[in-house]
Amino acid sequence: MMANPDESSTTNDEGRGLSFVIRHAAAAVFDQSLRGFGQIVAASSRVTGVCVLIGLFCLSVESALMSLGGALLMSAAARWRARDETVLKSGLVSVNGVLLGGLWHFFPQVPFWAQVAATALGCLAMAFFFVPVVERMHEKRSPYVLFSLPYIAATWAALLALIFFGVHDAELTRGWRALVTNRFEKAEKHFLNTELSTDMAEAYRCAGLGWSLYRRGDQMGAQTAFSRVLSLKRGVADAYDGLGWSRFRQGRYEDARLAFQRAVGLDSFFADSWDGLGWCAMNENKPGEARRHFTAAVLCAPFFSDAFTGLAGTLPEGQAKRVATAWSGFLNEHLSQAAQFTSSRMLLCWLWFFIGVLWHSRTSALIALAAVGMCMAGSSWLPVFGDPAFSMNVIVLFLALGGHYLRLNMRTLAWTVLVTFVLAALHTPLTEALLRVGLLPLSLPFNAGLLGSTAFFGWLHRRGTRDERVPTGLAVTTPAQVREALGRV
Repeated sequence: MMANPDESSTTNDEGRGLSFVIRHAAAAVFDQSLRGFGQIVAASSRVTGVCVLIGLFCLSVESALMSLGGALLMSAAARWRARDETVLKSGLVSVNGVLLGGLWHFFPQVPFWAQVAATALGCLAMAFFFVPVVERMHEKRSPYVLFSLPYIAATWAALLALIFFGVHDAELTRGWRALVTNRFEKAEKHFLNTELSTDMAEAYRCAGLGWSLYRRGDQMGAQTAFSRVLSLKRGVADAYDGLGWSRFRQGRYEDARLAFQRAVGLDSFFADSWDGLGWCAMNENKPGEARRHFTAAVLCAPFFSDAFTGLAGTLPEGQAKRVATAWSGFLNEHLSQAAQFTSSRMLLCWLWFFIGVLWHSRTSALIALAAVGMCMAGSSWLPVFGDPAFSMNVIVLFLALGGHYLRLNMRTLAWTVLVTFVLAALHTPLTEALLRVGLLPLSLPFNAGLLGSTAFFGWLHRRGTRDERVPTGLAVTTPAQVREALGRV
């Protein structure tokens, strides 16, 4: 029997129509995902999003892939949940998936399966609960924006769930926080009180315990803890690094050198172990070899003062030696230990972020540089400005308020500086309060600053004072486009 030509033509048309719908939906999901990456630096731009994604790949391939997966899943789930895709085009919904996927870079002790499950369930929950809220705010022309508040809620829920099921322990987070802030006895107590059910989490507990014992001078205890790490999880560069330094403190230079070599063999960017190899070579009277190792350490961590001290010790008397010595003294005086360990990969990541901001807007690039300068200057007064997590909140707040959500003028600049110092003063007590239940502030300072600024200037507007706010519909564009649009009003 011959097929009906009309029925065959109808079937082909339906197939082409379905194919077009799928391609359109896939393109929209990909576009919203890239814009979500761009919104990390307050830019609704696909090119900026690509730059941010490249930066994340420079930092960690695993984290970049998790962020990309979170962005795609969040964008797809939001399209399924939304009645009108207009609210999704700016990437302000997708950015929450980006942040949730990248979160686990800071929680490596959480098993991979738990990271994937928490990211997937978190994205679905954010789409289900928050997309209707975003749509409602859009319909009501609300001056407020959720930005990354859904990410904070999803992250806190995920961490509390992981703690409940025994996959994560709040004591572990507290211990590492105490260790970073040089409270070694307190860190040791937290690590000893940690109860975990996975080998990976136990390995990171022992690593933290090893470093706290090392800092307190208990080298045998530290070596026992680091050896326990390697018995649970082979290939942990940090454990070999700890073994190397504890042996170095005991004068066992050959054993220390072997441990440092294993560490750099696992992670060629491990500046601390390159530094250790340099000092081992110095104690073995091999200045040429030491110079090569110290140079590698400097290339891996350009702000590492101890590596510059060692490098200066291998140089002959002259200008180069004086410069290395002076730079080492400057870094040691003005930067915290954590800031000194900022890796070249992290700096390359930030460089790509800056390229993305510059592509989006030259004005925003200058604002970002001003925020970085403020954090560097403020770190000598308030140590919290030296915390990379808080500094990132400050930089994005400057970008958001600097011509996106507020008009760009001197009053806005003064207001943003004031808000930043208020947030800096509140950050430490807020962090300590959240750490009691194993949580972190994440992007809460930025969101609080943005929402507080919007509410304050809205209150001024209602009292008849000139409104400094930018209409929400314009806030996703560049400061230059905002100025042009407001100039026509």
